[in-house]
Formats: sequence, C-alpha cells, structure tokens
Amino acid sequence: MPTTAPPPPETAPDLAPIVRYPDSAAAFEEALVVLAMGLECQVDEAPDGGFLLLVAPDRAAAVLRELDCYRTEQAAPPPPPPPPIRDHGPGRTLTLLWLLALGLSFWMQYRDPAWTGNGVSSPRAIFTDGEWWRPFTSLFLHADFGHLLGNAVFGIFFGTWVCRSVGTLRGWSLILLSGTLGNLLNALLRQSDTFSSLGASTAIFGALGILTGVAVLQSILDRSRRGRFRYLLPLAAGMAMFSLWGAGTDPRIDVTGHICGFLTGLALGALAYWPEFSAARHQPAAGTL
Repeated sequence: MPTTAPPPPETAPDLAPIVRYPDSAAAFEEALVVLAMGLECQVDEAPDGGFLLLVAPDRAAAVLRELDCYRTEQAAPPPPPPPPIRDHGPGRTLTLLWLLALGLSFWMQYRDPAWTGNGVSSPRAIFTDGEWWRPFTSLFLHADFGHLLGNAVFGIFFGTWVCRSVGTLRGWSLILLSGTLGNLLNALLRQSDTFSSLGASTAIFGALGILTGVAVLQSILDRSRRGRFRYLLPLAAGMAMFSLWGAGTDPRIDVTGHICGFLTGLALGALAYWPEFSAARHQPAAGTL
C-alpha cells in the first residue's frame, strides 16, 4: 500500500515527495493520474527502498485528494453486466398467418362491400348498436391496396421484434389485443364523432408500444448503466418512432387511434414482461455481497 513519504536526502527544490510505493509499477500508475491533472511529477527510488512520487509542494493537497478518489474508484467492484435478453424467435408462422388473414379479408372486401361496412369500428355501432366485435374486425380491413401494403410491411417488422421479445403466441396475442383495446378506447374518447376507422395500424402501433414497454423495464434492470432515469431513453426512442410514423397531416390518418394503440401496447408490454422483471429485480447484483 502507498504511504505518505518523508523527504529523501536529495530532492529537487521545486518538487517534494508525497507518497511512498513498494514497487515502481504502483508509483508510475499513480504518476499518470498526476499527469492527467496537468501537473508536473517525478518518480524517484527511495534511498531506503521503494519508490517516491514527487510533486510541487503547493499542489500536494490537491494531488492527494485526486489520488484518494482514484483509489476509491479502482477499489469499487465493476458494474454487473446487463441481464441477458432472451430471444424467443421471429415467429414467422403466426406472422404469415396474420398476413394471410389480411389478404383474405381484403379479397372479401373486394367481392362484397358489405364486408367492410359490417366490420369497421365506429362509436355508434359499438356503443349504440352493441356490435362489440368491430374494434377487432376493423384491424383486418383496409381502404386500398397501398394501405394494406404499408401496414403489412410495418407489421412484419414490429411483429417480428415483439415475438423475439415476449414469444410468438403471446406476442401476436398482445399485438391484436392492443389493437382491439386501442380501437375501443378511440371510440370511447370520440363518442360524439361520427367516424369510422379501419386498418391494422392501431395494432401495429400497439406493437411499437409493447416493444417500448418491454425496453423500459429492461433498461431499469440494466444495473451497468448509471442514472435513475435511464428508462427515459427507450421511452423517448419509442415516442420518436411514433412521431415519425404515427402522426401526419393527412386527414385520413387516425392519429387518435394510433395514440390509443401505442398507449395500450405500452401498458400490455410492461405487464407481459413484469414477471421476468420482478424475478430479475430481486436477484442480487453480480459482484456484490
């Protein structure tokens, strides 16, 4: 262990010894700390053995404080690695079945216009006429082929990552549930409006919300990252992606529906990951006693 050193017989007039070291490696290591402070220093061999670190006398107190901080940092255990994130697989089979369902429903819309009228989501049909299935069936209806194609592409992307995060069956169940609840919440908030909504986008932004909810809890578990508010980064990332793709000035875009889908997905994603989060949170961190 380094100790405070007495002055040696022959010391340079502008430098004075402040610490004695048992070996040169320790002396030169802490000399680098002094150099990083922008101060001059010198390592000399002590007459009675060991090595001395010399600095300007008027800087000795500041150097000793800095060396104490350095030793404290070096003695602290390294932060534990982040908890492993299990990859459940891309869920290709259910994703393909979802795409086939979208295609079949779009074909039925083309053959029979009543298929669309009986399946779209609207406040009056749900709350006045009691047609409770509409928040779900509207997820499989689309206005045109471009609408269908865009939702299919984004659905494959987000759906794949939801399946990897929480599992295939649970993932697609949560996606459809978030879309259904998002449509229901949208209709509930807009009961005075006479509107109809259709499209898988509510579920797709529900999938984005699920990923965000899972990522928020995972960031809290990651003890290797400092800061009490480290969970804000994945939340901000999810909101940024929503702003990029979920909002717009086109009057045909149901922004409220997208918001409702994202929020319900956020809650469902956190609930789905909560058991794993709770189990990992109560495990002791690596490197601690």
